[in-house]
Amino acid sequence: MRTTEANSILEKVIQSVESNGIDAGAIIPELQKAREYALKEEDPLVTRALRLAWQHLEANDTFDIDLAEDIETPEENFVYFLQLCLRCENSLNREELREMTTSLQQLA
Repeated sequence: MRTTEANSILEKVIQSVESNGIDAGAIIPELQKAREYALKEEDPLVTRALRLAWQHLEANDTFDIDLAEDIETPEENFVYFLQLCLRCENSLNREELREMTTSLQQLA
């Protein structure tokens, strides 16, 4: 994401997950705030990805999807997902984020 505020929100969520695990009740409002910035930045991929992530958390209380081969826990998966959102300007990250968004859509 391009704005400092949006990146700050995602970094705060990453720190929270790394320290306390996935607390959907605390994370979802932060993802919703970050999504508002993605809307303003006119980035439909990140906008959709954040919405699907919070909907998945809301429905499952965890991020229990397999996104990458070498990542094993829901917390690691979620942190990786958020890091891709943070660095979404990179074309390889965008491609991977697209794949993750497709996976999240299929689970819905």
